[in-house]
Amino acid sequence: MFARNILLSKRSVAILLPLWVFVCFAFIVSTCFYFFSSPNSKKQVFAYEDEPKVYGMFTSLPQQNSTLENGITYKDVRTEKLQEFFYHYRAPIEMINAASDYIQAADQYNIPWSLLPAIACKESGCGRLMPKESNNPFGWGVWTGSNTGVNFSDFSNAIWHVALKIRTEYYDKGFNTLGKIETKYTPPSANGSQHWQKDVAFFMNQIENWD
Repeated sequence: MFARNILLSKRSVAILLPLWVFVCFAFIVSTCFYFFSSPNSKKQVFAYEDEPKVYGMFTSLPQQNSTLENGITYKDVRTEKLQEFFYHYRAPIEMINAASDYIQAADQYNIPWSLLPAIACKESGCGRLMPKESNNPFGWGVWTGSNTGVNFSDFSNAIWHVALKIRTEYYDKGFNTLGKIETKYTPPSANGSQHWQKDVAFFMNQIENWD
């Protein structure tokens, strides 16, 4: 009896095993067919693949033919500074009003703009102490022997005349420093204490740095 049961079991296994293998194979094939035929199969296949990410950085382009221009306006304040300087030293109103002539004449003849006003302050106390009606605050022409020097019709005429002579008779001939100008303008001071060039330098510095 026991041997018969064993024989039946072997027969059963021989019959059922192929059937079981066939069923498993069919299940696997049907599952794969369904999986790969699904519309979302590609998404599922590549679900875990790293996709490269590309980032773009953009900025607006400048307008064509566009330009950036900065306008800088320069104001010449020398005339105002000189007027305030003369007013401080109580210069005559005619001297104050002629401040622009000092600047223009200096620029035209290429001499320091503070030189003639400084000489005027040294020679005549900024026009307060000069021969009557001479309109000559520079002591110009005293070397000719005249006590009053050269007489001018007004301050403007005196400024332009002396500016021209300082250029042609001094700077153009090598007298282009206060020390050299002093030797020709007022030799006694150059040969002595040199107070003339020191005082003129003092006034020039005040004028140029007047605030």
